[in-house]
This record gives sequence, structure tokens and C-alpha cells, in this order.
Amino acid sequence: MNPAQRAADLFRASFASAPAAIASAPGRVNLIGEHVDYHGGHVLPAATLERTAVAVGPGGGRLRAVSERAERLEADWPPAASGRWSDYPAGVGELMRKDAAVLADGLAVAVASDVPLAMGLSSSAALEVATAAAIAAWAGTPRSARDLAEIGWRAENEFVGMPCGLMDQIASALGSAGSALLLDCRSLEMHPVPVGVDLVLVDSGEPRALRDSRYGERRREGAEALALLRPEFPALLCLVDLPPARLGTILRRLPAPLDRRVKHVVNENQRTVLAARALESGDHAAFGTLVNASHNSLRDLYECSTPRLDAIVAAARALPRVLGARLVGAGWGGAVLVVAEPGAGGMVVDLLRADRALALPEVRLVRPGAGVRGEVS
Repeated sequence: MNPAQRAADLFRASFASAPAAIASAPGRVNLIGEHVDYHGGHVLPAATLERTAVAVGPGGGRLRAVSERAERLEADWPPAASGRWSDYPAGVGELMRKDAAVLADGLAVAVASDVPLAMGLSSSAALEVATAAAIAAWAGTPRSARDLAEIGWRAENEFVGMPCGLMDQIASALGSAGSALLLDCRSLEMHPVPVGVDLVLVDSGEPRALRDSRYGERRREGAEALALLRPEFPALLCLVDLPPARLGTILRRLPAPLDRRVKHVVNENQRTVLAARALESGDHAAFGTLVNASHNSLRDLYECSTPRLDAIVAAARALPRVLGARLVGAGWGGAVLVVAEPGAGGMVVDLLRADRALALPEVRLVRPGAGVRGEVS
């Protein structure tokens, strides 16, 4: 049974009525371009085949939330942040409440998902985008996919309190089957890029909680570096605008560790554009080399890897027909993305699953899927 059917059944069983609307959205995996989205750079995410479905309906003056994976929750309406999983649909509902008369009487949501948790597939963005689409359908006010992405992003930043960039929600809303999206996070210009390689996602088993991690610290470091550089570059809006040819000289003006952070951001932005070109031209070896360089930079310059992630990357790189490997999904635990030659992904999955030293909790093939859509119960 697909997530949409399960969400509809869960809604009926939990609230003794049929849902008013259902929508689903995919997770996403970012092929390259890590920690550059909030600096206005380029990223290369792909939506996944795995999806999260949200069924919505009247809440009887309350927020009522139920999920296959978590405890049932109930709270006042309008909602306040609680630090629980329901903050994601609640934040979307709060943002849409003024323009959606159907939300005057609260919100009931039922969630069913095939998107793995804590593997860097952005299950939160899938939940936000699907909730926004379901509420829009219920209210009879269709929104563009880009609008749905922005609603989800604002909910995560303003309500949940996670200062993320827009990449996750854009990928979940606008993903294209079989392709990644080369996305300029400042202009939001994007175009599909055929993937052409096999993608393997490896769960490290190390939990990753961005709200409790050093993610916010890295964002503050970037802002501090930007402020220090503006006297020399008054028109500088984003770190990715720094001239690469002068980067060596510029970095000498910054204290540690800001110099390392800026070097990663500028070079990772360039790597992402080159990686998209490599995929478009079918140069899979070059793409793998760039993926490897991305991890090395995240490990050494952005310092968001862990010994466990590094060990998985090293083991994957040693396997036959592997082109590259890197941490994915911000780091500090979570997952590793392994890029393999076309058709070799299944073999790589088997070899990694059989590695007793690593004892990996989950290894799976990931295939690019399509973005948000309405569902019929």
C-alpha cells in the first residue's frame, strides 16, 4: 500500500472521518553542493522515489496530528512550537491559516511515509511540502510548486526554528524524475541535469539532530566572515561571490577557522557547477572525482564529518566500480552518498551490507523521483 493510501486509512481510523485532501512529496538527496545553499551558491539535489503523504481535515478547534512513526499529539489552535514532530505540519498550517478559511476550525493531519529518517533525505521538507499542498487543495486555492516550497521553508525557519536554506523544499516540490536540479539558491534559477550514475545511500547509524548540532554555528561563522570582508568588498552579498582568482589573498585576511569555512564555500560552489557539467556530458569519472573532493573539503575545511563517516567513505571508495563517496545531509552523523558506475549500484549495496567491520544499519539504492503532487484517497 502506498503512503497516500496509508495516510487516508490512518486519518479515518484516527479521526472517524474521511480526509478533506491528501498530497505527497518526496525526500531528496543532494549529490553535491553541501553547506552552500544558505550562502547563495549552487546545489545539485535530486528528489527520491520514496515519498511522504499527508491527509488533512478539520481539527475541531485543535491541532490533531498522528503519524505511522510517532506518537499521536494534540495541541491548542493556533499552534505554538513544541519541539515535537508535529511542529512541521503545525508550522505550515500556521503560515497558511490567514489565507485558508478552512483552517479556522483547527487542523487534523495524518502522516504516512516511506522516506527514511535521519539518513539525510530531508524527511522534514517532504512533510512540510506535502502538508502545504494538501492544505492548499483542501482550501481550493492551488499553489505553484515553488510557492509550496517557500511555505515549507518558512515554516522550518520561522516556526520550527531551524535556519535551513531553501534547497530541501525546492527539491521536494520541483524534483524531476530521472534528474537532479542544478539550483542557484539566490536567484532560484534551475534546470534538470540527467543523473546517469547509480546512487547508494548508506546510513552511518550516528544520529543527526541539526537543531542540536553545530549547523547554526557554521551559519554564524559564515555571517561573521562576510562582515569582515565587506569593508574590502562593499557590494559583497554572498560568500560565493568572492573572486576565486583572489581567494588565496582574501583568506589571509580572515582568522581561523573562518578562512577554512570560506575556502570550502567558494570551492564547493565551483565544484557543483562543474559536477553538473560532468553529468550532462556523461563524464562520470570526473563527477566522482568532484564528489570525493567535496567530502575531503567538508572533512578538513568545514569540519562537519566524523570518524565514522570518514571510515564509511574510505571503505566505499575502495570498492570496485565506485566513482566517489561523500557525507551527505549536512554531516555530524547521518549518511554517506556513494556514486557508482551505471548498473553497479546493486553490487555496491551488497558489498557494503556484507562489511562486518562497518556493521551498517541500512544501505539502499536511491533513484531520482518526481516532486509534490495531489493524491486521491
